Amino acid sequence: MADKLLQEQITEINRKLDLILDENSVQRQNREAVNDLIDDVAVIGKDMFNQAVIQLDNAGIELDSEALRCLILRLVRNIRSMGMVMETLESFTDLAKDLTPVIKQIGLDGVQKFHELEKKGYFELLNQIGKTFDQILSKYSIEDIQKLSDNLVPVIDTLTVIADPKLLNKINAAAVALKNINPDEIEEYSVWRMMRQLNKPEVRKSLGFMMAFINNISKAEKNK
Repeated sequence: MADKLLQEQITEINRKLDLILDENSVQRQNREAVNDLIDDVAVIGKDMFNQAVIQLDNAGIELDSEALRCLILRLVRNIRSMGMVMETLESFTDLAKDLTPVIKQIGLDGVQKFHELEKKGYFELLNQIGKTFDQILSKYSIEDIQKLSDNLVPVIDTLTVIADPKLLNKINAAAVALKNINPDEIEEYSVWRMMRQLNKPEVRKSLGFMMAFINNISKAEKNK
C-alpha cells in the first residue's frame, strides 16, 4: 500500500516537471521569436534609414545628425503631451460620431422646413419683395432715399395715426365713394340747386366735417 502511494506521488511529480519543462520550452521559443523579430526590425530599420539617407543625399538635403538627435529627444521628452493630444483627438472623434446623427437630423428638419416655407410661398414673397426694391432703387435716387430716411420718424407718426381703426374706416369709405363716382355721369349743379342741397342735413354735416378738417390742419401746422 505504501509502495503504491509512493509511486503515485512520483508520477505526479514527474507530470508537474513535464509541465514545467514544457512551459520553459514555450517561453524559450517566445524569447527566441521576440529576439528574431527585434533583429529583423533592426535590420529593416537600418535599411530604411540608409535608404532615407541616400534619398536625402540625392535630393541635395543634408541631414543634421545633431538636429535629428535633438528632435528625437524632444519627442521623447514630450511623449506625454503627444499622448494627451492623441487622447483629445480620440475624444473629438467620439464626439463627432455621437453628433453625426444629431447633425443629420437637424439637416433633415431644415430641409423639411424649407420645403414647407416654399409650399407656403415665402420664397416667392421674398422674390417679389426683392423685385419691388429693385424697382424702387431704379426709380429713385440715393438722395431721395436719404431724404426718406431723414424723415422716417414723421412718416412713422403719420402711419401710426392712419392705423387708427376709425380713421381707416373713414379713409376706406372715401375710397369706396371715389371709386363709385363715374366722371361721365356727373350732373351739372346750378347755383340754385346748390342752395337747395345746402338745406339737406347730410350736406351741411359734410360741410361741417370739411371745415373742421381744415381748422385741425391749421392748428396742427401752428403747433409744429
